[in-house]
Amino acid sequence: FGSQIGVTPTPAAMLVRDDHAVHHLVRGSAPAQVPAAAGYADQSHLAHEVRAFTGATPAVAANEPWLAVDDPAWPTSAGI
Repeated sequence: FGSQIGVTPTPAAMLVRDDHAVHHLVRGSAPAQVPAAAGYADQSHLAHEVRAFTGATPAVAANEPWLAVDDPAWPTSAGI
């Protein structure tokens, strides 16, 4: 997995979960509901991982201009 993707499965799953959470915020999902919808244990867990990957809070990350053209990573059948 690591040689093909560039990271091991755990960080890859974390990146996908982070991407789903930020896209939920961009679509206007209620911030209190996003952690559960994206698979986080709680809101502080979401905030910690988003900051680790983006260097910003979830609210700031959701307003980044690159998200306007960024498709969700690994889209689900539910259309995340």
